[in-house]
Amino acid sequence: MTMIQGTYYYPASSKAEQAELLVKEGVAQLFLVEKQLDYSASSLKISSSIPGVAQEVVFEDGGKFVAADSKARIYAKPSMLERLESHKPLIAFSIVGVPLLLWFCFAVVMPRMAAASVVLVPDAVSETMGEQAFDIIEELMLKPSELAQERQQQVKQQWQSALTSLNLSPEKFVLHVYRSDYFGANAFALPNGTVVITDDLLNRLEDNPDAVLAILLHEIGHVQQQHSLRLIAQSVSNAIVLAMIFGDIDGIGEIIIGSGSTLVQNAFSRDMEREADNYALEQLVALGKPTTAFADAMSSFSELKKQSNADVLQYLSTHPEIQERIDNALKFNKE
Repeated sequence: MTMIQGTYYYPASSKAEQAELLVKEGVAQLFLVEKQLDYSASSLKISSSIPGVAQEVVFEDGGKFVAADSKARIYAKPSMLERLESHKPLIAFSIVGVPLLLWFCFAVVMPRMAAASVVLVPDAVSETMGEQAFDIIEELMLKPSELAQERQQQVKQQWQSALTSLNLSPEKFVLHVYRSDYFGANAFALPNGTVVITDDLLNRLEDNPDAVLAILLHEIGHVQQQHSLRLIAQSVSNAIVLAMIFGDIDGIGEIIIGSGSTLVQNAFSRDMEREADNYALEQLVALGKPTTAFADAMSSFSELKKQSNADVLQYLSTHPEIQERIDNALKFNKE
């Protein structure tokens, strides 16, 4: 038992005075200047023991005692929280272990959970998300193609022929050709199977239609592997976990509502890009096309990137290294 000095605040009053508190044998004794008050120790409401914070005791009549020394404690035995916060090995482990645990959750657990959960998403959800995203992108970021109709028809005929040969639905996978100052030389796919390729990309691969096909098959791979949905599921789940950890529960609704922007600012992970690359290479083989077509597309991008740093293709900004992808394509048939 320890006598603790502090300040006593009278109930329902601004009056306060210096006091001492002693708790022993189930009784709390409060010593004021002119009197002594006794309380049952079991009736006391004692604040949590937090290092550096003065402990408070609220009595059954509403009075409150605040210790003068932030280290003083009503009971000599420290609380579990205090023992944990003063345990140096545990603190050192937490500094290293907590970030590693968070990294494992966000880099390993969440992606796997997202991949498993999107299988359960109804097709109607993908269709709605794709349609809404396309309406926004078309309105804000795309302009009518300036390519000759003959050139556009060549690309679309090759596209339709590939869909037929690969038993892919022409109703689901629809190709659009647009000009875009925002996307530059680019191609992208939305969850519902809508695929967009830009004038700039077609112009840069004008003499290599198989390379164009390889890129389009890559985009189909994103759809088939449900990468957009996985990315959204992963982003939303990560944001919800962070919101719960840091207490921003009210922001969860905004996170879910704003998840559509993920489709516009799509930056697939390197693993997803490799999956889509391999899908494209597999389909090129199935079509009797050389996988070097994909390597040719990557090589042309590499050359353009070297020629002008001001014209770095957005298409490559989040993808694996170009040479890695070229090597993968060149050795694909040999494995």
